[in-house]
Amino acid sequence: MENKTHFASAERSTSQQILDEYKIAGSQKFFTEIFGAMTGIGAVIDKNRQIIYSNDEFLSLLGITSVDLILGKRPGEVLSCPNSFVETAGCGTSRACAYCGVVNTILESQETGRKTTKEAQISGMLNGKNKNWDLKVISTPIVFNGDTFFVLILQDISESKRRIALEKIFFHDLLNSIGGLYGILTVLKEETNPAQTRELINLSEETSRNIIEEILVQRQLRAAENGDLSVSIELANSIHLLDSAILKIGFHETGKEKRITRSEDSANVEFETDKILLQRVLINLIKNALEETEITGTISTGVYQDGDQITFWVKNQNVMPEDVQMQIFKRSFSSKGEGRGDGTYSIKLLTENYLKGKVSFVSNNTVGTVFSVIVKSEFPSD
Repeated sequence: MENKTHFASAERSTSQQILDEYKIAGSQKFFTEIFGAMTGIGAVIDKNRQIIYSNDEFLSLLGITSVDLILGKRPGEVLSCPNSFVETAGCGTSRACAYCGVVNTILESQETGRKTTKEAQISGMLNGKNKNWDLKVISTPIVFNGDTFFVLILQDISESKRRIALEKIFFHDLLNSIGGLYGILTVLKEETNPAQTRELINLSEETSRNIIEEILVQRQLRAAENGDLSVSIELANSIHLLDSAILKIGFHETGKEKRITRSEDSANVEFETDKILLQRVLINLIKNALEETEITGTISTGVYQDGDQITFWVKNQNVMPEDVQMQIFKRSFSSKGEGRGDGTYSIKLLTENYLKGKVSFVSNNTVGTVFSVIVKSEFPSD
């Protein structure tokens, strides 16, 4: 079957061509010495975006000792980017690849013949775990024996991106909330009407709860990214978990003047999970749906069982643009602006790395947008 592409060229170099190119790169003693001493993840790719050489730091990241294992592969393929396996032609050829910073950096460098630098968010798999990187990508043309290749450098900027996001949350969002709380307490000191006093107390409690919740969410996400999050498995009830998530998000600012319904035919199932983590996932699903719903609008939720699989779903009526759909689970990406994007990213991270489940979504004019989280009725053992 003929390889097809929705973005970059599907053409690939043959195995023999890759070996010949590898020998050419390896014979450039001055280059290989400098390249080997360089700090950062580095590879040399040919005109078809296939790896013909790499430094030890790249091999170390992948947990391998020989470049032979990745020769001829494209960057997304060695990092197990899921979009690299959508089309038979591999990395760069799916619809989602049009929004990939790595592929676009390479293509621009090839087109202009100049050094090109962009940022990228990559999701992949390392050692069976979901891994997400914020990267600074640099592609630089280099000529060996009259042929042009490209030195590809991947610099991990995840920490700086995370710091920027945290600064936005703590220095902007939380300070605004704390400022609001201070204003409420100032008014409360002067209030003499008992009914107004009770209303102000309730409002201050709600604001305080939201501030604490945001801090706990960020601490939990950080622990999950570092692999330090502990999982506590116990018996849970599907209806109780979903109803509790709906109740909690109802107190949040996002849920005001909007309606959350639960399907009447939702399955009432006892199953094994970490109730705290799964409820966090469900709250994030509902919160995201509410953020995409107009005032007085409604979102629907439910849960059903299919064999040993339990599926929680959350639906809103809006349809996500294609570029949002293609990047929805990437860390640091958000349709709501710079420094956001933790919602769907954390949903996938917690569900697939810790709850051993799966996350998926459908977004079209027929159904709107439906996110689903699938877990097992019995928690899988390692």
